[in-house]
Amino acid sequence: MAQDEQTGRLEIMQSSITINEQVFRRQQAERTRVLNNAAQRLVQRLLGCWQHDLSRPFTHQGRTYRVCMNCGLSRDFNLQTWETHGASYALAPSHTSSN
Repeated sequence: MAQDEQTGRLEIMQSSITINEQVFRRQQAERTRVLNNAAQRLVQRLLGCWQHDLSRPFTHQGRTYRVCMNCGLSRDFNLQTWETHGASYALAPSHTSSN
């Protein structure tokens, strides 16, 4: 009987260790993903967007711009020359009413 109890305890300990390892791996993967996203955003802010998949021009509050379809950064757009110009920037959140 004592042998069976020891075997049962050993199996419980091994399954606990396995569960802990799985949780640790998931947490580590999530931390890595968050850090990679933060690093990517930092590099985009420092260097701007080099991607060329831009939206159509939008005009809002006197500013005309296009938005990168990949990273979401914006660039100013000149309606007279029909050219995108300037550095990439993140748009400030807009507070609009639903009325």
